[in-house]
Amino acid sequence: MGSRSLVLLSCILLLNSVFQSSRAEVITLTPDTFSDKVKEKDTAWFVKFCVPWCKHCKNLGSLWEDIGNEMENEDEIEIGEVDCSTSKSVCTKVDIHSYPTFKLFYEGEEVAKYQGKRNVEALKTFVLEEAEKAAAKALLTDDKDL
Repeated sequence: MGSRSLVLLSCILLLNSVFQSSRAEVITLTPDTFSDKVKEKDTAWFVKFCVPWCKHCKNLGSLWEDIGNEMENEDEIEIGEVDCSTSKSVCTKVDIHSYPTFKLFYEGEEVAKYQGKRNVEALKTFVLEEAEKAAAKALLTDDKDL
């Protein structure tokens, strides 16, 4: 391989790593991480609960990654997912009975369950509105405690 080919290959690899790292991360939550993550102060967690064999979960395609990309500039909103086939204790704890289920948590509390259309715009509107309500409610509660 000539030096020109090596330079070209290096450029391709560099660009690939830049694009990969710029993608929003959908964080996989497990029994070891779920409770600590969703209890983070001033942070809303929008979590998808699924199982690999569910046809409705499979039909989502890249929807969850797409909402992760849409939300990457929102500082206090995280997108997570739980595989209920390997994290049964988490799914039992938060009362999951059907798949997929989408829930929003704020400072450790479930604040809303999403039941609307399954598209990026509807999901984004829901999470932004509900996270804002949860943050305002938490602020009011904090003010009462003073």
